[in-house]
Amino acid sequence: MKKPLLLISFILMIVCAYTQNITGKKEVVNSSVIVKNDNAITDLPGFTSTQDAEKIVFSIMDVLGLEPNFKIKIANVPNVEADIRHRQRYILYNPEFITQVNLAAKDKWPAIFILAHEIGHHLNGHTVSGTNSRPGIELEADEFGGFGLCKMGATFEQAQLAMHIISNLQASKTHPGREDRLAAIAKGWNKAEAQIKGITYRADRTSQTGAEQN
Repeated sequence: MKKPLLLISFILMIVCAYTQNITGKKEVVNSSVIVKNDNAITDLPGFTSTQDAEKIVFSIMDVLGLEPNFKIKIANVPNVEADIRHRQRYILYNPEFITQVNLAAKDKWPAIFILAHEIGHHLNGHTVSGTNSRPGIELEADEFGGFGLCKMGATFEQAQLAMHIISNLQASKTHPGREDRLAAIAKGWNKAEAQIKGITYRADRTSQTGAEQN
């Protein structure tokens, strides 16, 4: 009788460890950020529904040459989470949180970045590593988000805009501070720009825009 009980306990432990949040549960959307809205030309929809989110996820994966295998669901979560349930990869989102982000940003890219960040958790193996959110893996997901958005046509400023809206200045036990997150996004964006232009990427200049690198 002990083996089924141990198995159930192990499964519950894994399910609890799988979730990764875009930001801390107590952090709120900052609606006072000054937005420089110079949208890149794109046919991507804004993230206002599950159907929109599915199209965006497909577009993110398409620029990477990968097939999307994530299910998008509305869920009772603080903001947005990457999760694995019954061997299926999910991105769970709180529609109220997304609405707040869209209203604060007046730009579609922050919500798109949030989806890219969660995909980064899945593709970097964070959802199967047995750990909850912590600063190191959040920075890896931020870097992936910056990389993906550059590939999709977002400007440097658009790629970083989400963190001006949803991140705290100071680090917490689970999430890095804003400057570190902006630097991680810059690193990913600059890597992608270097690939697009066929130039050598320089890791010592990750906080600068592509225009400054030229």
